[in-house]
Amino acid sequence: MSPSRDEHAAGVVEARLRRSPRDIIEAAIVLEAWLGRPAQSAMSAARELVGAQGEAGPDKGRVEVPEDDEQQSVIVEGIGLVLSILSVAAWATPLSKSLGAAVLAQAIRIALPVAVALQWGLRSRYLSRRSGLALLSRDAVVCCALAAVAIELPLALIPRWGPTAAMLVAIWVGGTVITRRGWGLLYALLLVATSVALARDPAPYLVLGISTGLTLVVACVATLSRRAPTDERAGTVPRALLAGLLGACIGVLLVGDPSLGWGVRGVHPAIALVPSVIGSLWGGYYLWNLYEVVPRRLSGVPLNRAGRATMSDPAMMLFLGAILRLVVATALLSGVVVAIGRWTHGSDRVSVLIAFGCVALVSLLVGLLESLGRRRAALIAAGAALAVELAWPHLVTGHTAGAALAAGALVGIALTIPPLVVLLCRSGRVLATTLWIQ
Repeated sequence: MSPSRDEHAAGVVEARLRRSPRDIIEAAIVLEAWLGRPAQSAMSAARELVGAQGEAGPDKGRVEVPEDDEQQSVIVEGIGLVLSILSVAAWATPLSKSLGAAVLAQAIRIALPVAVALQWGLRSRYLSRRSGLALLSRDAVVCCALAAVAIELPLALIPRWGPTAAMLVAIWVGGTVITRRGWGLLYALLLVATSVALARDPAPYLVLGISTGLTLVVACVATLSRRAPTDERAGTVPRALLAGLLGACIGVLLVGDPSLGWGVRGVHPAIALVPSVIGSLWGGYYLWNLYEVVPRRLSGVPLNRAGRATMSDPAMMLFLGAILRLVVATALLSGVVVAIGRWTHGSDRVSVLIAFGCVALVSLLVGLLESLGRRRAALIAAGAALAVELAWPHLVTGHTAGAALAAGALVGIALTIPPLVVLLCRSGRVLATTLWIQ
């Protein structure tokens, strides 16, 4: 191997890790992933690199633990979604009385998928980064102009339900930025104030308009107050667009089952969705440990052992732990919703709670596939889930609430688990993949 190629290898390793490699296996994985070197060649070059830099051996204490702000980015989408759901529950009755149940239902059916798509896109390009808001502030003008011209203005021009949908999208997406800044309490207060005003004021457009304006102002302040120079790069536009498409599929999955009655049955679907969202939030937060545990467990492990498939692999154990947390939290909180059914206006249909639990799980799995670079598998699973849900009423007789949603989500789960198991049972591949996509 020529010295020039060795120098090139050293540059690639330091560029991707943004530091010197801590041991041979870390350097070898980067060389395999980014230079396409065979395992034997990568291992030999890694020994030379680590030896030349004077690394004595594995130092497990040097693994970088994710910062609090970085971990916060994992749960921001869940926090924003919970607050959005609670706002739907609180606003459903006054808005349906003022606008009409059919108008509100159509507004929600359009606004929720659009908002989730934008949230996933923002997370992929900006908010999942350590300096996410600083990166967003660089592109704030472009992002606002694109959102206004491509989404908000066309929605607002649609008669009847269009203006309501446009304001809901702005409130929900702006709330995601606000909670990423750490101002979730302020956003919650804005939603509570809107709920009180809607209950007392017969002019819903005025109240929603003021709420939209305040939310956007606070979101702009939240973004601009984090403006700072950073060497971190935003995610690529194609990846953000694909993440947005996946988010749109999940959003349509949530509203595509007509038996749920979004905007028609008052607070029922919104309250029933809360347990599964909180469960998904806990599972997603636990999965963040993947970025710390896998490198720590692999530090000093020979390359051939790191790529060995086993169900006791650290990445697989984290994956199973996240699923367990989601299922347990969703089941327990769903039991609470059933127990207090008379105070939640009867939001206790077990079939609906099961359906929302399934969609929370498929959302977690699709998001994990996307974050690990398995975008084609994620898109196939999300598309198949949506197709089954939309076809279900035409194929099956019966009117069990949430059946179409549950069927679609189960198909998505069945399609996401095999590629995740294949990847996660080999931690060496997980580490190589995360280094590649970062």
